[in-house]
Amino acid sequence: MQWFIGIDGGGTHTRALIVNAEGQVLGVGKAGSSNYHTVGITRAVQALSEAIAAARAERHLHGQAAGAFLGLAGVRTAGDHLAFREPLAGLGLVKQPDRIGLDHDLRIALAGGCGDQPGIVVIAGTGSAAYGRDRQAVTAQAGGWGWLIDDQGGGTWFALQGLRAVMEAADGRGPRTRLEPAIFAELGVTSARDAMLWTLRPDTARSQLAALAPVILAAAEDGDKVAMALVTEGAHQLARMAAALDEPLDFGGGPIPVVPAGGLLSKSFYLEAFRSALAKTGHPFNLVAQPAPPIAGAAFLAAELAGTPLSAEARRRVGEAARSVG
Repeated sequence: MQWFIGIDGGGTHTRALIVNAEGQVLGVGKAGSSNYHTVGITRAVQALSEAIAAARAERHLHGQAAGAFLGLAGVRTAGDHLAFREPLAGLGLVKQPDRIGLDHDLRIALAGGCGDQPGIVVIAGTGSAAYGRDRQAVTAQAGGWGWLIDDQGGGTWFALQGLRAVMEAADGRGPRTRLEPAIFAELGVTSARDAMLWTLRPDTARSQLAALAPVILAAAEDGDKVAMALVTEGAHQLARMAAALDEPLDFGGGPIPVVPAGGLLSKSFYLEAFRSALAKTGHPFNLVAQPAPPIAGAAFLAAELAGTPLSAEARRRVGEAARSVG
């Protein structure tokens, strides 16, 4: 039996998905972070190995996959690919070395929404970025320059904007906002000064900052004007990233699929703000409804590498199964 393995490796979790040519899920595995820039190459490869082993164990799968594709956070440059060359070969994933693929996580997110067709993916999670692939398979990226100077519309950006609004409200530069009690409650503090000191603590991680984003989205959904303005601006910044890719890439002038990805764009309120912002760009964008998760996109790409791409029906089955297992 031919089987294919797709891997979605992020800064928090690594997930492995094994499927067959009919789109049946044979195994799912999960482990820790495989972003080697933050955990190092040894721990990253260990996480990959653990996730793969857990997925294989469900059906006691032996042998090697017909194809494998890994979409890993932090993989951008030729140096990143080189860092994984020998470790991936050591995992013995596939029968033929040319049937294992490695790229960044935006690639598999796009494949989840568009399969092998052209399109753009916009991701808003802890950070933000956009990535597109056109009719000639030319690719380009916009955004994603890091939380200190970019990642607009992403979780850390929301947190910093929300905290800034709270500080401005505290000293009279800005309007009062429901973000004050909401953020104080989330952080376990009672004042703007305490919130400021929390941000300066050496053990405050970026993921903890980004966790404030859902608080801001909830306040916006409840009608807080300050929070609503942040949501509108965040959606606008995401739409700008998509628009920036329409010029360098050739989509033929027709509708351009835009795949929403990342935890924040799974929130319906933010997704609708993004839809509205896309419509205002003047570009022929078409937001993809219910795209398959990135892990499913990795499995689609693995099957393509094996020379046996999944049918539309098989991709639908994999997508539904991947959504159900999270």
